[in-house]
Amino acid sequence: MSNPNIGNITPLISITTAQTVPLLLASVALEELALAHLVNAEAEKLQLVLGTLTPTRTTLSPAVVSLTNLLAIDASVQRTLRDVIKKEMLLEFKFENVLDLIASTSGGDLTITKSGPALVVPGGFTQYNITVTNTGTVPLTNLTVTDAIPPGTVFTSASPPPGFTASFSGGVVTFTATSPFAPGSSALLQFAVSAPVTAGTVFTNTATASANEIAPVTSNTVITVT
Repeated sequence: MSNPNIGNITPLISITTAQTVPLLLASVALEELALAHLVNAEAEKLQLVLGTLTPTRTTLSPAVVSLTNLLAIDASVQRTLRDVIKKEMLLEFKFENVLDLIASTSGGDLTITKSGPALVVPGGFTQYNITVTNTGTVPLTNLTVTDAIPPGTVFTSASPPPGFTASFSGGVVTFTATSPFAPGSSALLQFAVSAPVTAGTVFTNTATASANEIAPVTSNTVITVT
């Protein structure tokens, strides 16, 4: 049997493993809320037949309910409650899987600092230094650091440290770790641009680091052309 083929989805949504946890928990909570409404509806169905709903509620017509009617309602409620119980079991499994995911991603933490010269001459060479450090207790997987160069600057080079690759595309410098980034590890990522030629220009750009186990973290620099 062939594998399913999912077509292109636009826009592309990219989130880390850590960011999926609250979304998964919210989905469990919403499904539980829906089941609660179903149970309440079944309870009101029985109350309606038994005539115990409050006077402001709709009353059954005809008022006299036969034994056959009661048995039919009872069977209907039983079927619905059986389906609710099955769904509750699936939600329990889902919730346990989310708890396992939380345990596997907890302990992830990363710091990022970025530096560059405060002043640069028109058209001058500007080097950025980005330092990332795993300050958590678990390895960080799929670690990437991206930095969009400021408008008016021209990319010249990038220097990835051992364990990283570097690329430049669409005005964005990207550093990618080639293996899980171990706890306590630190890396210096460097790239250079040529500054705008107009004196007085102030340009700012931000480096963003992300991994499966953490939410994205950022650091920026501000440079003035003099």
